[in-house]
Amino acid sequence: MKEKLLAWEIEHSKIPSEQWEKKGSALLTTTNIDQYSDEILPALQRIYRKLGSLDGHIFFYGQQKPLGPVSQTKETSQDRENHCLIQSINRLGTFASNKNEHLMVVMDATDTDNRERAVATLGATIYSRNNKENRSIVEVPLQTESHLYSTVQMADWTCALLGRLTDYHFAEHSEFSWAVDLGREVFKLSTPTPNSIMWSNAETKDSKCFPDQLVNATPFWEIEQRRHSQQERKRLKNGGMYQRLIDASSPEFQAKLDDIRKGDTL
Repeated sequence: MKEKLLAWEIEHSKIPSEQWEKKGSALLTTTNIDQYSDEILPALQRIYRKLGSLDGHIFFYGQQKPLGPVSQTKETSQDRENHCLIQSINRLGTFASNKNEHLMVVMDATDTDNRERAVATLGATIYSRNNKENRSIVEVPLQTESHLYSTVQMADWTCALLGRLTDYHFAEHSEFSWAVDLGREVFKLSTPTPNSIMWSNAETKDSKCFPDQLVNATPFWEIEQRRHSQQERKRLKNGGMYQRLIDASSPEFQAKLDDIRKGDTL
């Protein structure tokens, strides 16, 4: 499919097709979708339809970056990456265990320092005595050069699509509204695992976006904004009711309540 879809680019690159790579971020652009959607979308549909026919699934775990400097967020980019790696491997292990299957994890290679750190982090997680779910994972994840493996390139394209979807749902101004229709079609053909999730950086720590929301036309930030407004109205309403009850109580009760607020012992 890559050779057919991108034949012109491959031919002019002078690189053998099996070693030539098109990054997902370069393929799934708004300009390309506007100009070449009649070619790109059917090709992607065929790829993900094949994945689904093999009982393959999409998996993702993500965390929206917190706003502000590290001194405020108390989280470095390395902390966040380690957290996402651990969560991903645990969720993949659980998914495989629930299906009574073994799992081999292959990762797109990064630079040497990040590679060694990622392997060390995941190795400690997989081989932890307390982590029985990860016994379904047969080895520490392997890291490969994506330009040599078409399957890893497919994972890169999938990540690019997820990146466009999350941009649409978490950024108030996004150019990637087209990703919702594409994501909806892809998710039908090769469904995401039920434990795939994206976390927002909301202060409440309970704001999570599941696969079905990622292919919802209403942006997630709008839904969360409405939810926050409803919670705030409820809080103010409950506070008003509480104050009215206090005002209607006896003077003795109000005096005792004042003592409790001051920390006095009754």
